[in-house]
Amino acid sequence: MEPALAMASAVKSKRTSRGRQKIRIKKIENPERRAVTFSKRRKGLFVMAAELCAHTGAHAAVIVFSPSGRPYAYSYPSVDEVLRRFLVGQFRDRAGLGGMQELVQMRALLLGEGDERAAEPHRGAVLEELQRGVEELEKLRRLVLAKADVVG
Repeated sequence: MEPALAMASAVKSKRTSRGRQKIRIKKIENPERRAVTFSKRRKGLFVMAAELCAHTGAHAAVIVFSPSGRPYAYSYPSVDEVLRRFLVGQFRDRAGLGGMQELVQMRALLLGEGDERAAEPHRGAVLEELQRGVEELEKLRRLVLAKADVVG
């Protein structure tokens, strides 16, 4: 056997650790260890979200509540903007609308700022979906602000 190969096989057989092992996912019972793990993982999650936004130009919002109920958030450009875009997209998909222009036109019609006859086929369902979306967003905004006030 050549000296280089003999040396490589000798090094290979003298491992000091078991390498990267798969760990079982379970709740950490020790509260101090759980708090430290939460903090480290939260920071890592926010770093990954920031990198995603920086590398791809994506808009993202991550809202995390600690085990004690304290809210933490990372967002680009802002939580309100990302949630608004998400809810408008959800609304548009459920209502069968094509784009933002169509959504703006439908809003104007529903508020009585346009041709009444064009709004009739969609008025009931769209108005209900729009109202639910607005209520969900407002409820979430109040919850985040209330949690932020408690923490601050």
